[in-house]
Amino acid sequence: MVMMRPPGVFMERGPGQPSQLGLLPSGVPVFLGLAERGPTASAARITSITQFHQVFGRLPAELGTYLAVAIEGYFLNGGRECYVARIAHLFERNPQDDRPQFRDTDRMDFAIKSSVRLRDAAKLNTLQVQAVSEGVWGNAIRVSISHRPSPVQTFITIDGQPGDVSAMVKSTYGFSRGTHVRLSDGKQEAYRVLTAVEGRLLYWSEKEPLETTFSSSAPTIVEPVHFDLTAETHNAKEVFRDLNLARQSPRYAERVINGSSQLITVTDLGSPSAMPLRFPAEIALAELESGADGLFTTRPEDFVGMDNGPGQRYGLLGVAEIEETDLICLPDLPWFVQRGLWTSKDMETVQQMAVAICETKQDRFCILDLPPETTPTGAMVWRRLFDTSYAAFYYPYLVPMGGHREVPPCGHVAGVFARCDHEFGVYRAPANEPFEGVVDLSLILQQGDLATLNSEGINCLQVFAQRGIRVWGARTATGDTQLKHISVRRTILAIGRALNYGLQWVVFEPNDEGLWHIIQRDVKFFLDQLWRKGYLNGSTAEEAYIVRCDEELNGGENVTNGQVLVDVWLAPHRPAEFIGVRVVQEVDTMTQEGGA
Repeated sequence: MVMMRPPGVFMERGPGQPSQLGLLPSGVPVFLGLAERGPTASAARITSITQFHQVFGRLPAELGTYLAVAIEGYFLNGGRECYVARIAHLFERNPQDDRPQFRDTDRMDFAIKSSVRLRDAAKLNTLQVQAVSEGVWGNAIRVSISHRPSPVQTFITIDGQPGDVSAMVKSTYGFSRGTHVRLSDGKQEAYRVLTAVEGRLLYWSEKEPLETTFSSSAPTIVEPVHFDLTAETHNAKEVFRDLNLARQSPRYAERVINGSSQLITVTDLGSPSAMPLRFPAEIALAELESGADGLFTTRPEDFVGMDNGPGQRYGLLGVAEIEETDLICLPDLPWFVQRGLWTSKDMETVQQMAVAICETKQDRFCILDLPPETTPTGAMVWRRLFDTSYAAFYYPYLVPMGGHREVPPCGHVAGVFARCDHEFGVYRAPANEPFEGVVDLSLILQQGDLATLNSEGINCLQVFAQRGIRVWGARTATGDTQLKHISVRRTILAIGRALNYGLQWVVFEPNDEGLWHIIQRDVKFFLDQLWRKGYLNGSTAEEAYIVRCDEELNGGENVTNGQVLVDVWLAPHRPAEFIGVRVVQEVDTMTQEGGA
């Protein structure tokens, strides 16, 4: 039976607070390394090796850098998305001042954007065109400026009087807000930027009223004025039409080009010339010049980088806040040592910084490479420089398919991490998994080497007949026996990321027993689901996890300070590393007794 109610407002209880907890995507690395082009002040999200080459180009093969091959290995082995931060020598640090000192454009050892300055009709600089990113690649860009006749034209039907901020025209077809127009009666002309188009009326700013009379019988022609800019290389071409240099216009050159062009950015230099003389003069195929890569002068501090806010984030410190990533890879560090540009101490400095970021953020993990041409003994010496559960080393180097050189394994290993995370979960050790796109190893390890290196926390790569080349280790670089397995550390990290993200709704809620009960209930439900999926060990839920958020834990002082404490104990799965096989021969005791 339908309940009849009088008109009015009725309050009904809505659904309770739904659980926001869930594991975030994992197996998503950020790669830092050398590239031909691409952004240096931000990391780009990449979903394929093709997209990587579109954004970051291709460095000459003879340079032998490792970033591209690492990313290709990542996608071949199961990776689905990653972030890439291009590293170049952009600044140096003054020994007496810890703040970065940005490049001097007269110094060619810094990475510099190619550029050209375009002049207006009065021969004054009016527009600067720069390559969208630093590098010699920008020297191949050519820029052209053209002034096309306006495709539309109209005339005023009522005389324009001094002080007018609008004009009645025969037709407004082809005119819109932001159009830069010229009014001309054959003797005089005026330029205005339209602020509105209504019916057959064209409006411009009240701050720019007409100064003289424009007769409708002259006639007075009204037409758009603009210029076109074309940027092109040997394999790409971009055309931007109907541009102007009026800042309030939607077709303002900076507004249209910057952020949308894959080749260039432009800067209005504020020429003092009157309109339309301010427009760049027509020119064909002006060459951008003075670009530099800053590859061979890249220093460890360039990899360490800095974070000065949006658009000013560089290196490791710049990618530390990318919440979508949970892995860090630095495939080009060995290249600098190999080339003699760095010492092994320089490489260690960058790796230690990566580890420090992981330990501080507590939401990501490092996959680290060893220096080139490292022997098993050298690998153990290098590993002992680190004591952290937030990183793992892999040894030896790989030989990828189609290649004739040895490459660091971090990119391929990151792909194995992503594959295991997707097919199973972070609780599954990323080991005993075959490599795709790998044909050989730089060194074939014997069983004794495997045992020694594994005991030191170095994960070996091994060749198996009929089973291919596989990851044969799952240990972190720590002496802490509780956290010596990668799967244990990453399970804790994954749950920590989920709790940090999923409990953000708690902020500013009333801090009382009701809130504590909801938190404890939601966290228990979340962990119970993980336990049932195999993420946690234990025959019962009580053996797998404990959650506590109550009055005893959250005393009066914590409430006064605006804090809510939640204690979570976990029992992660640990991988089976050693299989003991016993062969027992039974003796027929009855036969022995009869014979006696």
